[in-house]
Amino acid sequence: MKRFTKSELKNYNGEDGKPIYVAFDNKVYDLSDSRLWADGRHMGVHSAGAELSGSIENAPHDAEVLSRFPIVGELAREEHAPESLAQRIADLYPHPIIVHFPIAFSTTVSLFSILYLLTGEASFELASYYILTLGLLASPFCGLSGVFSWKINYKGVMNNTFSRKIWFTVALMSVTMVCFIWRLLDPTVLVGKTNMSYVYLVMQICMALIAAVLGHTGGKIVFSK
Repeated sequence: MKRFTKSELKNYNGEDGKPIYVAFDNKVYDLSDSRLWADGRHMGVHSAGAELSGSIENAPHDAEVLSRFPIVGELAREEHAPESLAQRIADLYPHPIIVHFPIAFSTTVSLFSILYLLTGEASFELASYYILTLGLLASPFCGLSGVFSWKINYKGVMNNTFSRKIWFTVALMSVTMVCFIWRLLDPTVLVGKTNMSYVYLVMQICMALIAAVLGHTGGKIVFSK
């Protein structure tokens, strides 16, 4: 079978009518007939003419999807450079670990505020404030780990999905910050049950909705095939 170097493989990138080849486990597959690889791009993230072993290992589907396509050659073995420290950190999946905390905090803040308004139990309002504080503290770590993973795992490629995730992350951090400062400056914002109390509550509910959108967008990145 034809042996491809990585430099040669790059020529089969699907551009200008070229075939769409990718390599996995030292085998080269022809994906030209795949509608998911139109113009040599997959989900706006992966490019043809590349070795995808690491990408498939991190994908929600396994290598069996490649068995539907013909093998046209083998990838010549080359000496691998030592894995960088950044890549080793990325292989620990810091963002998927950290992201659950601000999402959980953002979706429970309003729950405890609602429980306080329904029952008048002060501990619920205090719990809401503490959770809001934890969410604010966790958000920067979540955002930074997300940017780090994007740069390392997706080479900083920008598309509509990543752009949406970035904007909603900024929105969540902003709303969280406003709610925290408001509650810090006015500890009785919910106690009086005024119109402003319900504005404050609506902002907390918005935090939960934004977190839901972020979770959905993150799922599209991870589970898109």
